[in-house]
Amino acid sequence: MHNVKFYTLFFIVGIILGSCAKEAQMPTYISIDQFSFTTNYPTEGSALTNISDAWVFINDDLVGVYELPAKFPVLKEGIANIKVFAGIKDNGISASRKRYLFYEHHEEQINLVKGETVVVNPQITYKSNIQFPWLEDFENASLSFLYTTGNDTIINKQSTDVREGVFSGQVFLESTMDFFEATSVSFSSLPRNGTDVYLEMDFKTNEFLHVGLFIDGIQYGAIVLNITNNWKKIYINLTKLINEAPTSSNYKVFFGFKSSTSTPFLTANPQFYIDNIKLVHF
Repeated sequence: MHNVKFYTLFFIVGIILGSCAKEAQMPTYISIDQFSFTTNYPTEGSALTNISDAWVFINDDLVGVYELPAKFPVLKEGIANIKVFAGIKDNGISASRKRYLFYEHHEEQINLVKGETVVVNPQITYKSNIQFPWLEDFENASLSFLYTTGNDTIINKQSTDVREGVFSGQVFLESTMDFFEATSVSFSSLPRNGTDVYLEMDFKTNEFLHVGLFIDGIQYGAIVLNITNNWKKIYINLTKLINEAPTSSNYKVFFGFKSSTSTPFLTANPQFYIDNIKLVHF
């Protein structure tokens, strides 16, 4: 009797497990390596990006946010609409990731087949209504910078270490120098209604580099860029600073570093390189 009960129970469990196995759905896999980004260089500047993530929607349902390169399963079948949005590290912070709203999304129809992999190659541009009040690629004869009183040096064009094109900007301080600060020209029409405003730039530096805004002549820091021996592109979010002064009418971007008794320079000759500066908003 005990044996009959045991085998009956075993048989029932086997049926249940077999049913679960049959019900388990085999996924389709989607592979995304990187985004292809193009610009109209004269009006939009460089096409270099630092897109870190893909925000993926299938039939308008968010299926996930994936760090690139990515390969991920999808429990859907048949012809589907896929939309892929570019994601960035806001202010270069890995824990602060968001969709970059200035980039168009990629959209196409794909066929999802169980067990197969669909390769998606997103191709995107800037949105057509984006404004670029400041573009500086260091390729023109003159540069678009102003300098703070007491400055020890200026930004020089050089062709030895370049991110893109023929020239980039370099700041180099001799051992007797302790202060550098440059600003953009003034901007009076930046949106102050919560609309995103970003500064895009490529840089490398051997000192901590301060970046921020002068708003109606008062200086506000946005971010301190970490030391890096390699060129990096960063997306600096200026929106919060601008929104905190909604009645202001004069804005200047600044870059700089300064040695003091409490925060001396780390190197004998502080320097940084900069290229492909863009101020971007809707």
